[in-house]
Amino acid sequence: MSEEPDAGAGPVDDGLGDVTLASGPWDASEAPADAEFIDFGVLKLPAHPGIKARLEIDAEIGEVGAVTVRVADCALQLQVIAKQRGVSQWVETRQALLANLRKRPGHQQVIEGRYGTEVIGVLTGRTTEGVLTDSTMRFQGIEGDTWMIRAVSAGPSVTRDDVVARVDAFISACAVDRSAVAGGAEAPAGTVLPLTAPEGAIDAILDDARAQQEAEEA
Repeated sequence: MSEEPDAGAGPVDDGLGDVTLASGPWDASEAPADAEFIDFGVLKLPAHPGIKARLEIDAEIGEVGAVTVRVADCALQLQVIAKQRGVSQWVETRQALLANLRKRPGHQQVIEGRYGTEVIGVLTGRTTEGVLTDSTMRFQGIEGDTWMIRAVSAGPSVTRDDVVARVDAFISACAVDRSAVAGGAEAPAGTVLPLTAPEGAIDAILDDARAQQEAEEA
């Protein structure tokens, strides 16, 4: 069985520069007055000049369901999910996640992290050459009063202490504004709240996706 790439390799330039631990993630109404964000509507990301972000779009309905950010040598996917005040959404989401992971080859571990209980999932698959390989993913649910940030990070060094700390620090500087999307304040618990892309971004991504599909069908 092949192992993941050496996590002891040199640092990867993710473009974020210094990422320091903040006191968030915050509700947007409670974010520090001097905090600067890249605005994706419901989700506000810390405004690092070199940030490398990719929108995850449902091509059928043209909505942005998540944004993925490069952190160290990992991809960090962030979603905002509606939550009922006083009730943990992460407990239900985590149970469903574990049930799904247990149906697949690999193993799981439930641990305590900075934001509470999280799941480490190791998925076993085969390369195109038929070699068994493991891929590790880290799942987190960071809850506010009426929202939850679902964070999924994956990459060679995803469980290394310094990378864990960098991911946590990035998340700590995010903010959520549930009312930034139409109907967001009334959305039922468990609803993934669509993000808002910068003007023209969705059309460009959908055009690229259609072009790729046409090329594959040609």
